[in-house]
Amino acid sequence: METHKRLLSILHIVYGTLTVLIFLIISAIIRTIFPFIMEEAMDPGQEMGFAIAGAILEVLRWIFILIMVLGPVPSIIGGIATLYNKSWGLPTLMVSGCLGLLNIPIGTALGIYTIWVFLEEQKIKKAE
Repeated sequence: METHKRLLSILHIVYGTLTVLIFLIISAIIRTIFPFIMEEAMDPGQEMGFAIAGAILEVLRWIFILIMVLGPVPSIIGGIATLYNKSWGLPTLMVSGCLGLLNIPIGTALGIYTIWVFLEEQKIKKAE
């Protein structure tokens, strides 16, 4: 079972890190392209519309950051904690894995594997 826990930890760390990198790349692309799109879309003299669009972009950026923090960051932290045999690591991975079930297909596979490892670990603890 220790091999499965170790593999699960590594998978969560890799999955979380790749997700953060993808979020950062998308964020950089949006922040780079958005001003050019707004400049082309706005008529001259509509600075107010540009300011409103900028404010909306800022709100969306914070929502994006919140999603990034609630999604992959606990997966990374839980993976590291499980590697170091912390008692709270596996339950953290369980929560992260259940949230990942919505991310088809990789998140779903990782979530199912996480649930299986967690349940097997619970069976072992009950048997002791």
